[in-house]
Amino acid sequence: MQINRHGSFYIRNGWPTKIIDAVTNDPLIFSPNNELAAVDAIGVGRVMIKAMRYWSVVIGITNEERIPQGVVHHLTDLGVQIAEHDPYCQDNGTLWLLHRNLARCENEATAWWWLYNCFDQQIFSKDSFSNAFYLFLQSSGETYTRKTVEKEFDCLKNTYVSEKAFDVHKILDEDTVPFLAPLSLIQYVGSGTFAKRKPKAREIPLDVLHYCILADNAEHLAERSEIDLDTLLECDKQVGRYMNLSYSTLLELLQQLENAGKLTLVNNFGSRYIHLHDENPDDVLHEYYRGDVR
Repeated sequence: MQINRHGSFYIRNGWPTKIIDAVTNDPLIFSPNNELAAVDAIGVGRVMIKAMRYWSVVIGITNEERIPQGVVHHLTDLGVQIAEHDPYCQDNGTLWLLHRNLARCENEATAWWWLYNCFDQQIFSKDSFSNAFYLFLQSSGETYTRKTVEKEFDCLKNTYVSEKAFDVHKILDEDTVPFLAPLSLIQYVGSGTFAKRKPKAREIPLDVLHYCILADNAEHLAERSEIDLDTLLECDKQVGRYMNLSYSTLLELLQQLENAGKLTLVNNFGSRYIHLHDENPDDVLHEYYRGDVR
């Protein structure tokens, strides 16, 4: 489990585009022995270069590999789809997919994973989050200071929500609006207090949900084609957790997928589960970007 590998730089609007362009032009751009060239090529400082390297991996647009020449980054399949179809990350489906990767990244982005998969408070403050997360880290054998934990909260918060009002039609600075703010997963409710928001079914593209279910459960589905709804709703790194879905919203989305011929909903003596057809999640991802991203 790790925190503060981003150097307190939260991900900015425009960074995924810059990362994709930079890695496409030079896969070694984020190698530590290439920092000065990266500063010149991307136009940010050395500390921000390190932060961009971190964010590129935890949001799932690059894979990192060490080779004799240094550290090389390659675009993931998602990174390739974004580069081709949504290079400025303007589609909410893209933001859901990047959020999904971040909130499932237990080891590299522990605070984000913990917020959505372990922390059950729907309304919280910086203090209440930091207290609980600090105790969790201590119980896990980690030795981070309380001050470091509080800084991690600030970075996490700035990924999703601003405490300052802004007019989206007048935005000129990429730092003004938090990168994942369009999802409205966290809202500032005043007096230093934040609330998790449960999204409506209409906010989540069906192909994105379908992809997530298939990808999240790939090992399970290699042996069995059924998943019960309680697993999807309540278990670690499942859509119900990291999308903060209510039972009724999850059921509505699954019914829509059933109507689209993607799965079958089964009610067996009060126990509900889904039967998934044999589909490759990558094919579903490609279908989404070919057809739905505008």
